[in-house]
Amino acid sequence: MVRIAISSDNHLDVNQVDPRAALEMQAQYLLGRGVQYYFYAGDLFNDFTQTRQYMAALREQLADRVQVYYIAGNHDLLQHAPYTLTENLADPGYLHRHYVDLPGTNWRVIGNNGWYDYGFSAYRDDPAAVRQWKRVYWLDSEIDQPGDDQERMDTVLHQVVTQLTAARDAGKRVLFLTHFSPRHELLAPRPAAVRTPRQERFYQMINAMMGSDRLAELLEAAGNVKDVFYGHLHGIHPPLKHNGVTYLNQAVGVRNKRINEWQRANFAAQWQARLRILDL
Repeated sequence: MVRIAISSDNHLDVNQVDPRAALEMQAQYLLGRGVQYYFYAGDLFNDFTQTRQYMAALREQLADRVQVYYIAGNHDLLQHAPYTLTENLADPGYLHRHYVDLPGTNWRVIGNNGWYDYGFSAYRDDPAAVRQWKRVYWLDSEIDQPGDDQERMDTVLHQVVTQLTAARDAGKRVLFLTHFSPRHELLAPRPAAVRTPRQERFYQMINAMMGSDRLAELLEAAGNVKDVFYGHLHGIHPPLKHNGVTYLNQAVGVRNKRINEWQRANFAAQWQARLRILDL
């Protein structure tokens, strides 16, 4: 048996959490629960360098007792994250485009940062309008990439096909780690506050940047994928099983003066409550 734990969207800087205290708390909790592998599905800092440093420090703190792996979310990619680096980083803990086989089992954990293609939005057929809105309103406009969002998503899908094919050829069952939502059904219910045409437009534009159904189509067609761990969507998102694949969200979310997405009183309690632990 192997015990794994999964978290995402800790947003330590946005949540104004002391990284040293968070690291110590997480390390002790993972050890206390007997976790052997810790997987993180993106959005730790608004700076890829800080994310890398934190994960390296956590790996060092845990030594060989807990193996630590992570991928990047859109927030991690905002600073110090040139596209060539985030696609090709040689970091033993960085799981994007890589995998880890869990010893003593037939499980392979595959990681891919993922992306989006506007397919969750009513503006899916007007990408120029979404791109224009994104440049004005959405923080992801600061992220480095060589092409547009559809091209980036096409690259992701090509990578995932390669990853899944290799797993199938190796006879492995797959657990998949990604940041963005793989299915539109995972989105939160439409907010009652969306009433005016301008609110409707903003709502649809935000949905455009949430994920892609095309990723789920690949994962479900593969035949060897059991669970998909994703983040990006904050709040409570119940597990969804579709065509034999279960989609699981473990985002911690944000609490500040403007918004409170937590169900617990402090970061430690919220992280522990949202942490997903599985025995395989």
